Amino acid sequence: MSSTSFQPSGVPRQHALSAAGFTLLELIITLAISAVLIGLAVPSMKSFMGSSEISATSNDFVHSLQTARSEAIKRAGPVGLCPSDNPLADEPGCDATSYANGWIVFFDADGNGQRSAGEELVVRSESRSATFSFIPDTAFEQRIYFGESGSSINPAGVPLSGNIEIRLLGSDEQRIVRVAANGRIATLDVDKTETP
Repeated sequence: MSSTSFQPSGVPRQHALSAAGFTLLELIITLAISAVLIGLAVPSMKSFMGSSEISATSNDFVHSLQTARSEAIKRAGPVGLCPSDNPLADEPGCDATSYANGWIVFFDADGNGQRSAGEELVVRSESRSATFSFIPDTAFEQRIYFGESGSSINPAGVPLSGNIEIRLLGSDEQRIVRVAANGRIATLDVDKTETP
């Protein structure tokens, strides 16, 4: 819309009532609001990503445990899950000190609790990122072993139960995988205000 005014010479002149676009002040306010909203969203997104990562890792670990247990029942013989430094090698062994390096599930034909050359591999799981930490109870540091009935045992046949804590470093995210002596496997989502 425009208005008409007259100059002293009597010639009409047209003026624009408003200019199109944003003023500098409007632009600064919009950018400030955007920065505040992004600042609020980033920590939430980071927490969501951490929760997603630890869920995927603990689910993979639990799946491997459940596979080991079902294979022990199916084969009527011992099946172990152990940490491995190179689980994708041609002949991986139970040679790692942490499940974060990866793990293997194997049918333990000779019943010695270790994977010997030629023993069948059931599952191989590659190493996790350096942001993950696995903290097993002493009973499960070297292996988690299932007998023919699906119970959690050691190679001598003694029933074992315990926990493996999985932590995402740099966050409060953690899960506890509990293996009962009867072979039941459960995942606990740890609330930092309570002890598991």
